[in-house]
Amino acid sequence: MKRIINHLLLVLMLLFMPTLVFTQESRSVGSTEWEDGIIKFRSKDGRFMTHFDVRMYINGAYFIEDAHKLSSGTHLRKARFAMKTKLWDVWQAEWDVDIAEGDVEIKDMFFSYNGFDNSHIKVGHFKMPLGLEELTSSRYQTFIERAYPMLAFETDRRTGLEYSRWGRRWNIRSAVYGQSMDPVKNKVRDETGNGIAARLVIAPVLNDYLTTHTAGAVVYQVPDDSSHVIAYASEPETKMGDIEILNTGNILNVDNTLRFGLEGAVVYKNISLQGEYIQTKVRRMNGFKDATFSGGYAFLSFVLTGETRPWQATDGEFGQIVPNDNKLGAWELATRYSYLDLTDEDAAIFGGMANNYTVGINWYANSNVRIMLNYTMVDNSENATGNNIPADYDFSVFHVMAVVYF
Repeated sequence: MKRIINHLLLVLMLLFMPTLVFTQESRSVGSTEWEDGIIKFRSKDGRFMTHFDVRMYINGAYFIEDAHKLSSGTHLRKARFAMKTKLWDVWQAEWDVDIAEGDVEIKDMFFSYNGFDNSHIKVGHFKMPLGLEELTSSRYQTFIERAYPMLAFETDRRTGLEYSRWGRRWNIRSAVYGQSMDPVKNKVRDETGNGIAARLVIAPVLNDYLTTHTAGAVVYQVPDDSSHVIAYASEPETKMGDIEILNTGNILNVDNTLRFGLEGAVVYKNISLQGEYIQTKVRRMNGFKDATFSGGYAFLSFVLTGETRPWQATDGEFGQIVPNDNKLGAWELATRYSYLDLTDEDAAIFGGMANNYTVGINWYANSNVRIMLNYTMVDNSENATGNNIPADYDFSVFHVMAVVYF
């Protein structure tokens, strides 16, 4: 009960902060605007702006076969509350938490200086630049869950320093980073890990009908603590049961890891083709053999109602599909193939390999509500036995998700 009361007090405080800021600077309540499905509060002089980012993802899954520990059911996939603010024209800040699992999980929490032309310097907790699908907001995802390589090889959010610059057809991001803002991990172990990441995006063709996107990223990272142990694992693109069937187990004597990512996308009017490949090289010490793992995906999307997926130079990513008609909404058909290989026989690591085949349909009712339905067939290898799942066990699953954000 005490935790709930604290959360309510925190939300109330955040709700009143925009009014306090605008009154102090502009001596005016400014204006309230509805933009792309989001309410934004602006000061009269335009130097301050605040909006909230609230998300609810209600998820359900039904496994066709007897999927052992992967039981059918429903759960609250995400419950996010964020505040995003512009201060004095050239400063921005974001405060973002998730309470879906019953505990507060820190997401984006940073501030940035945007006083330079087409660039920013960011400090705080945020995603490191690796992977188009990983960097793309969950609000804009084409499928219910991200593809295999994103689940296994994500750098995710870390405390770091980033410099980003962009032009009309390109974007470059570079960051140095340390540990994550995980209050539990930070109490039980001394996190000394750090890394460097960079991503370059180019859009060779960018017009009203056709967009081409190509990008490459590299991440160098040392283990999070002095144990020199890492592990890679992934569930089969479903969070129901959260069973990591592909799992390397602990990899010992790790000196550092090096990840390479390649991205490609083509959007022609209402048709999208996108794919990625990520390879992870694990460099080891004391005579242990290095290991290499990889994964990739490709998907094809067709928006039946004609809307297109916009490209955003400021992030080097694709944005939200916005329905032309809020009564009919926008309807999208999509299919995806993905794979992940966590086995390296030379290094005697047998984490398993799997292929996933997914078809989906999305209904974007308006800028704030989306209903998603996916059907996925999972083809596991003989070494995909994480959580005591039988070897070479294949199954399929229906997924449905209702997403509300405002």
